[in-house]
Amino acid sequence: MKVDELIALGGAPPNPPSAPPSSEMLDEVTKLYYEVYVPGLSLFFETRWYDFAKNRATAANPTAMLHNNASLVSLFTSFIQTISKIKSTDPVDMVHSGHLELSVIWALARLPLSTPLTQRQQFPESVPAEDDPWEARGRLQVFETLITGEILAGNPLTPPPAAANVHPLRRNELEFWYQLARYLLQDHASASSADISTRERCLSAMRALLDGRENRDVLYSIAVLREYTAQWDAAYSEQSVPSHLEESDSRSKLAVATRFIRDESTSTGGTTNVVRRFADLAYRAFVRPGVNVNRNRVKY
Repeated sequence: MKVDELIALGGAPPNPPSAPPSSEMLDEVTKLYYEVYVPGLSLFFETRWYDFAKNRATAANPTAMLHNNASLVSLFTSFIQTISKIKSTDPVDMVHSGHLELSVIWALARLPLSTPLTQRQQFPESVPAEDDPWEARGRLQVFETLITGEILAGNPLTPPPAAANVHPLRRNELEFWYQLARYLLQDHASASSADISTRERCLSAMRALLDGRENRDVLYSIAVLREYTAQWDAAYSEQSVPSHLEESDSRSKLAVATRFIRDESTSTGGTTNVVRRFADLAYRAFVRPGVNVNRNRVKY
C-alpha cells in the first residue's frame, strides 16, 4: 500500500471546511506548524528545510509555503476544528483526532515535493547545507519507499564525505541515510544468499550509526521489520520468541523492533507527534494488519 492508503486504513478523510479560513485560523495553522511540527519533522528527517523562517530559500516569505497550499490549509483547518471540539479523553475521539493528525503530518512531510528545484548544487567536500532541498526531498523519498515496501531505482542522497574536516556527527548522519537508501536499492523479496548478505551489511552499518537518535532507531527498526517480516510474522514473533535468544538472532531482532515500533506509536511512546504517527504507519505496514509484508515467505 502507498502511504495514503495506509492512512486511509484509519478512517475516511475529513470533510473540507464550509468556508475559507479566516486570518485567525491561518495564524493558528502557522503557530501549530512552527511550535509542534517543525521540531518533529526537523528531528525525524534531520534537516532544517522545514523551518521556513530560517530556510535561506524561503526566509523572505516564510508563511507562503503553508498559506499558498490550499489543500494543506483545508486539511489543517479541519484538524484544528476537530481537536477544538474534543473535551474528554474518549478513545473514539482520540483515535479520530490521531487519524486527522497523521494526515496533516504526512501532507507537511511532503512539502519538499511541492517546491520547484533548480539544478542541484555541488557543495564543498560533497557536504550539503542543512536546509538543502535536494537532500530533504531525497530523505522523504527514502522514508516513503521504506514504508511502502518498494525499491529505489537509484540512491537520491549525498554519499558520506571522506574529508577529515567534516564533523563526525554530521558524517554519521549522512552515512546513516545513505546506507538506508542503499538497503532500499536491493530486492527485499529476494532470498538469494548474495542479496541477503548485501541487505544485512546495510542493516549492520545503519545499526552502528544510530548515535542515540530516536529517528534513526525508528528508521532502523522499520528496516528490520521490512527485512524479517518476509520470514516470520512480527506480532507472533514478539510474543513467542524466547528471551534467551542472542541479540544477533534474526527472530530476536524482529521481536525487539516490533516491540519498539509499537511502543513508539503510543501516546506515551515517541517524543514527538511525528515519530508517533510514523511509527503507527510502520506498524500498519509490517505488523498489523501488515499490508506491505511479502506474505509468500512468512512463517508462524
